[in-house]
Amino acid sequence: MKKWFAIFSMCVLILSGCSSTGGQQNKHSSTTTNESASNEAASDQQSKKAYAGTNKSDVKGIRAVVVRVVDGDTFVARMANGKEERVRMILVDTPETKHPRLGVQPFGPEASAFTKSQLTGKTVTLEFDVQERDKYGRLLAYVWLNHQNYNKLLIEKGLARVAVFPPNTKYVDEFRAAQAVAQREKKGIWSIENYVTDHGYNSNGKEQSSLTGTEKSSTQDHSKGSCNIKGNISSSGKKIYHMPGDEYYDETKPEKMFCSREEAEAAGFRPSQR
Repeated sequence: MKKWFAIFSMCVLILSGCSSTGGQQNKHSSTTTNESASNEAASDQQSKKAYAGTNKSDVKGIRAVVVRVVDGDTFVARMANGKEERVRMILVDTPETKHPRLGVQPFGPEASAFTKSQLTGKTVTLEFDVQERDKYGRLLAYVWLNHQNYNKLLIEKGLARVAVFPPNTKYVDEFRAAQAVAQREKKGIWSIENYVTDHGYNSNGKEQSSLTGTEKSSTQDHSKGSCNIKGNISSSGKKIYHMPGDEYYDETKPEKMFCSREEAEAAGFRPSQR
């Protein structure tokens, strides 16, 4: 009898040990599963955070309807109060299409046509940086279309270069990263050797765009002239001309070009005060 009792006790101890081991294994398995789920969730959050650089649904700005596109980076929009405002996109610069001296620059028509096709008639969100307006009264904005930064899209397509004018530099690092990719892949403006400069576009670069021979010749002939005084008309109708060396000369997109101060003033323009 004692022999059978000893055997029974031993079996109970063995079964108890197996149960404990199984519980520990289940606990370890549960802990591993929870840690894996936690890591996956953290990874998803990081991915979403990185993706937010290009697409945002929480942009703080004002809604407006694009009624007319002037060129690749400028358009006229109707505000909620019915007033029309001229809007200049921040941190980007597209080639010219209506420049009195430079004429039509390579990829200017393409940039203008793309903006017309994408923005005309669309409701967009205008996000402001440090400065809401420039000295001409134009609104300075990052344009958001369907949660996408349109300014950056122009850079990604090779239709604009990054143009920095402090203090409006919120997305400068993101834009420069996009520009580096477009440049490496020789998209648009980057397909022309020595075309893009720190101050704009060199129309005498080695052209590879879709411009016709006549258009290229016209552009180069204009660039050889000495009529380099920029005349700009603000949204309020003020006519101001800028001389080379003036503070805002490089960033000014002229409506007219003049060969002398006298010519500019005869046309009703006054000199810039800065």
